Amino acid sequence: MKTQISPAKNYLYELLKKKYHTSEIVRTQIDELREKNKEKITKEPQKSFVVKFKGQVIDTSFEKTLKIISKRLFIKGEIDNILTFKEQCLVESNITATVTEVEALVECLRKPHVVLHYKKGIEKGASNLLIIDETEQGQLGNFTPDYIHRNYITSAESYEKYTGRLGDYLILNGLPLTSEKIGRELRFNKIETKNKVFTTTGLKEIYINLHFISLILKLDLEQHYLKLRIFNTQENDINMVEEKIDALGFFADIFNHIATTNNSLLANESLFLDLMRLEHIIENNNWKAMPAYAGYIYSAANRLNSQFKLLEEYSLFLTYANCIEKFIARLSKKLSKHKPDIYNELENLTANYNELKKLQIVSNHPLLQSDYQELLNSFSKLLAYLDFLTIRNTKIETADSTHDAIELPGKSSKKFGSIVKKCIESIFSVTIEISSKPVFRQDQILKTGQEEDVQKLLIKFNENLEKLSKLKTITGRDAFLEARRCVPLLTSLSDTLDQLKELIKTIESNKDTPDPFGAIFAESNKFEILYKELSNWGILETSKDQESVQGILRNLQKLLFDKPLKESTYLEIINTIHSLEEFIISKNKSATAIILKLNQNPVFMTLIDIKTGIQNIAEKADQMRIIDTFKNEAEFFSYSAKELEDFLAQSVKFHEELRDTCYYKNIPEFEVIEKKFDRLINEVKNIEDRISSYTRNKDKKISREPNIQINYLKSSHLMRRNLEKAILLLQNQITQIEGFMHDIESNLYRQSFIHSGVATSVLFDQITYLLSNIDVRLIDLPKSAEDMFKESVSTIFHYQVGETFKEPKTEDIEDLMREIDRKAIIKEF
Repeated sequence: MKTQISPAKNYLYELLKKKYHTSEIVRTQIDELREKNKEKITKEPQKSFVVKFKGQVIDTSFEKTLKIISKRLFIKGEIDNILTFKEQCLVESNITATVTEVEALVECLRKPHVVLHYKKGIEKGASNLLIIDETEQGQLGNFTPDYIHRNYITSAESYEKYTGRLGDYLILNGLPLTSEKIGRELRFNKIETKNKVFTTTGLKEIYINLHFISLILKLDLEQHYLKLRIFNTQENDINMVEEKIDALGFFADIFNHIATTNNSLLANESLFLDLMRLEHIIENNNWKAMPAYAGYIYSAANRLNSQFKLLEEYSLFLTYANCIEKFIARLSKKLSKHKPDIYNELENLTANYNELKKLQIVSNHPLLQSDYQELLNSFSKLLAYLDFLTIRNTKIETADSTHDAIELPGKSSKKFGSIVKKCIESIFSVTIEISSKPVFRQDQILKTGQEEDVQKLLIKFNENLEKLSKLKTITGRDAFLEARRCVPLLTSLSDTLDQLKELIKTIESNKDTPDPFGAIFAESNKFEILYKELSNWGILETSKDQESVQGILRNLQKLLFDKPLKESTYLEIINTIHSLEEFIISKNKSATAIILKLNQNPVFMTLIDIKTGIQNIAEKADQMRIIDTFKNEAEFFSYSAKELEDFLAQSVKFHEELRDTCYYKNIPEFEVIEKKFDRLINEVKNIEDRISSYTRNKDKKISREPNIQINYLKSSHLMRRNLEKAILLLQNQITQIEGFMHDIESNLYRQSFIHSGVATSVLFDQITYLLSNIDVRLIDLPKSAEDMFKESVSTIFHYQVGETFKEPKTEDIEDLMREIDRKAIIKEF
């Protein structure tokens, strides 16, 4: 047939010119089928098929149709080869594709397609074949092809070569695998022991157990967020209880002064830290460990000596300040009368300035250093200006004189030592308090700019001097007077440190020392003080009463001084304090005076406050745990205890089924098990989706550890730190596991039944490393969850060396191939 082409444009001819092999309608039909199955195909593994097509399958026309349609239709598959049996109207093709792709190909080929063939009369470079839909034949017009074929299939039969396990053998596309063949399949020359081998079923078992571990960690994470919510409500009460316990400590009285910045003359952070380290050992009566803490004892003694030196030096500063104010008063008086003779005042002030610079302890004190330097700076400026005034014209009022006479200051006849001596004698004969600063009359008329400058410098200097010489506490009291009142407390501490030094020598000499702390701290042990007061009030009438109260107080001291405060001891502390109350009330039911004394006793009332605080802590935890849900809050922070229990119950039920579905223990049933794994994977994802349905905003999520100093003896500090640190760790572990799961999923969707290679081996090493470093004891869930976690980890660790397989021997090949052929899956369409 001769091809005739109309000069007018023809739609089908234009397609050929553009090198298309299919019409728009055919392409649309194929694309719709491809998109329909796309998601399903990506999740299916590739397999090897032999497919036989029967029907109107004409020569190379059908072969080309098969290739063109499959190329556009397949996502993962491909046609390996095609063999046509013309006499039988049969075409046989080897195809590597997914099951869904083969089914879609058969569906597409069932529909009749018209194939237009052109050999002559078309442009060079154009297509010579075009597949169109039957409905498009009317568009041919004068565009006549050389010949037309109509192709379609009436039936098809697929022969799926077996892939999987056959006993201990690994079969891939109908052939038993050797280590050498697996090596080629996985791009190795040969599989060695170090290269792990996994089947798809084995990877699914790893994947589902890894997913379950992730689920347990997410439950643990939510449990920690709930605990953090509860802690936030308890924090103030915990702080109060810890402050009350600290008030019962052996060094509590001295800590009240040196551990705060209320009084600059008493604050001593270094001494506080040394004593705090010692107090913990003393509170636990661990006197045998004292030699190991000798450094802190000697350090505390040195810092205490520095404290005494500070008070001594500040007292000397006050003496100098009094002298300076007297000289400033004289200077102010002379300046107000415009007297130029200020040489003596300048010399005396200069001498005092030099003495102030020698007070190294005061000038280097952290809390006084800034103000003291400001004082010296203003003092030096004043002295410099006074020195300038001594070289002015002797007649200050003749400012217009053209020749100023310079008069060098003469040396004062009075020595500084005698002046200071008289000044001190005049002060101590009356009082050691500092006199008030000079008062400047506002109505004084300054006749020169220099005198006005001097007055400004004097005012600034007196402000700085008064700030230091009349030092106040934060509460507004006289700081030096308060510090002097604490001298007995400081000397008592000095005596205690000396006794501790002697105790160390006694311990090192192996001498017998029964209860040494009892003797050293008898006067500062609050529990002993309470016991003595109860005895003095006549409450302890018999030796039995004395032993009973001593036992209660001793047990209470041990519980409270076991720092940090532990939640497990709350109930015992409450009961012990309650038993002390009950004992006292039982002995004094009608003694109102005793009850009044107890209510005024600071130690007893501190114990009552501790009991009340711990009760509040426990009650708040109970109240939070009975709430059904927090989902009605504006922003999500945590699930309720009830919701977490429901999630855990679902996880337990899931794990019971997972435990009964084990591949490595039942390898022959791998196909049935793999189908169960597919169902279980969907179930565990559903549970995870319910847990992850609520997310936290950035301001509610813990994203980094707080940059605060931690006191490891404070439960309030440790609880927050431990909770936030655990949350950060869990979030990081969950993220890593989700990354591993994603990598395993990508392996599952590859074409091979066998998985290995460097990527999988490295991935598995990373998984085992992470799981090995998760401390299951830290999981804050019931023991059942811990056991489930361990079982899943154990299952994954079983695959550390990959899966074992048997090498086929030559004499077994024939029987093995017959068995493989019998397991082929034949499907008719």
